[in-house]
Amino acid sequence: MADQLVIGYNPMPATQRVAHYRAMIRSRVIWFGVAVVICLALWFWQRSNLDLWSTVALFVMGLGFSAVWVVFAVVQLQAAKRSLGSIGDGTAVVVDRDGIEVAGTRTAWACVAKVATARGRLGVGPDLVVTDTAGATVSVPLSYLDTLPGTLDSAIRAFSAGRHWLDTSSLDN
Repeated sequence: MADQLVIGYNPMPATQRVAHYRAMIRSRVIWFGVAVVICLALWFWQRSNLDLWSTVALFVMGLGFSAVWVVFAVVQLQAAKRSLGSIGDGTAVVVDRDGIEVAGTRTAWACVAKVATARGRLGVGPDLVVTDTAGATVSVPLSYLDTLPGTLDSAIRAFSAGRHWLDTSSLDN
């Protein structure tokens, strides 16, 4: 058995989210252009039957929906870029017989009160949270880690001699 489990940061999921939202923006801008063309075609075809308020309603309803989706995609892209920028490099978690280290903060097993997951930020996913007996917490998003939660749980159980485990009950609701 290895003396420790060393888990590095994995920027790939965040990089993929940035690429996804960039593609989504391109798609939504194209559909916004299609909506502009359709609204203009309808206006040219029916302009003699439309008064000022009908014309405004046509363009507001026809373009407003697409514009909202473009803005929503831009906001999501910015959040994904912030998430990617916040990923560290090097070692994220070290689990060994002496304790657990998360994001550079080491806690001995005797001082660990709880190792759990908690709801994280939108678009990032749940966090790994280690709480010590004094109540201080340190966390890192699970999506930033280069391993699966089951592997981490097994290592925590093994290296803490069964005293601790990865409590995922907060994600049930």
